[in-house]
Amino acid sequence: ILGAGTLGSRVALQAAISGYEVNVYDIKQESLDFSLKTMQKILHQLKKANEISDEDAKGALSRVLFTLNPLEAVEDVDFINESVTEDPELKKKVWRQFGEIAPVKTIFTTNTSYLLPSMFAKDSGRPARFCAFHFHDVFYSRIVDIMPHPGTDPDLIPLLEKLGRKLNQVPVLV
Repeated sequence: ILGAGTLGSRVALQAAISGYEVNVYDIKQESLDFSLKTMQKILHQLKKANEISDEDAKGALSRVLFTLNPLEAVEDVDFINESVTEDPELKKKVWRQFGEIAPVKTIFTTNTSYLLPSMFAKDSGRPARFCAFHFHDVFYSRIVDIMPHPGTDPDLIPLLEKLGRKLNQVPVLV
């Protein structure tokens, strides 16, 4: 997860609860600290509602790595979901950076709520493996929008639909 803000933290936690190893990257330690605290609060609420056991909550947190190091963040990753500020120039900069250092196998997704994926696909260096994968409220509405751009490989869509379901979301193709 690129971006340890409110939504990035929730997506990361849901992925960890779903059994995935998750790397959360940000440029500020304060953001990573916020992310951990956010996850702990959500887990507390989920335990209080008997939606997760204490053991499963601890297991989920043990699968999350918080890092300021971009190389560590993308080492051997299969999937990236970017959740940085809705600033097109910042997103382009992030995708240029991670397009250069992420493994070739990596699928790139942006969690943008209103910007088009076609705005960033070229900057990623691998437009065929780029798509919007926008989460709403991960723990309540449980919806993830899948919005390809004209150059997205069509084979990516069923993979994202399957991943959305594994993350306990309802995938909606836009």
